[in-house]
Amino acid sequence: MTLTEPGATMDEPTTGPAGLTAQYVYAIVPAGTTVPDDLTGMDDGGVEVVAHDRIAAVIGKVVTDRPFGRREDLLAHSRVTDTLAQHCAVIPVRFGAVLADTGDVVAELLGPNSDFFASVLDELAGHRQFVVRARYDEEAVLAEIVKEHPEIATLRNDTRDQPVEESWNERIRLGELVARALEVKRDVDSGDLLDLLTPHAEGWNIRAAGEVDHLVDVAFLVADERLDEFEQAAEQAARNLAGRGRVRLVGPTAPYDFVPGDDTWAS
Repeated sequence: MTLTEPGATMDEPTTGPAGLTAQYVYAIVPAGTTVPDDLTGMDDGGVEVVAHDRIAAVIGKVVTDRPFGRREDLLAHSRVTDTLAQHCAVIPVRFGAVLADTGDVVAELLGPNSDFFASVLDELAGHRQFVVRARYDEEAVLAEIVKEHPEIATLRNDTRDQPVEESWNERIRLGELVARALEVKRDVDSGDLLDLLTPHAEGWNIRAAGEVDHLVDVAFLVADERLDEFEQAAEQAARNLAGRGRVRLVGPTAPYDFVPGDDTWAS
């Protein structure tokens, strides 16, 4: 199986009436899975399920003689994998996996990895991935920091009306103090959020920090029977942060955070 890098032209094509095409692999699912009739993938094409033993691949035909990795390609990939995640256990395949035809899907992907995929799907059965993204209201949190730290308040007032070149060192010091205070606040607030949510999840993965207003970005694996209590905990987290930030619950999404990397089975 080929993992095509964005911006490249896909390979392993077959030549047919429509030109150069290949089978794009979106995900691995349990055998017997059906997909919604109106679900479309790349190039607005349909998707189909190719089964082998206890597992199946969700695939779709794509044109290969064009640049790969357009925004619409990425959106189509996510649309298919996230839609599947709403209905069944799913192993999302990393963006860019193509095979020549359905025969190769079975011979190169499903057959050699049948037991491995079946085991992972068994572990995911009855669970869904949700992502909690918390962001600060920058103005509100900065006001807290100024109020809580007299040195920051003093430096802020002293440098407010001074030319940058005349207060350079003080401004550097101010930035360092604010960054340090924000990090402490972020540790406390993210800890409180995790304390609320982790008791209702089977697993979680804290993702890398993002922008300045980033508080925490966490993927959770939640059992279906505990979904209501998990959502209630997320709502409580949002109430706790009201006026200081916002909490967004996204999902169910394809469980990238809880499946082995495809470097363990892709070539």
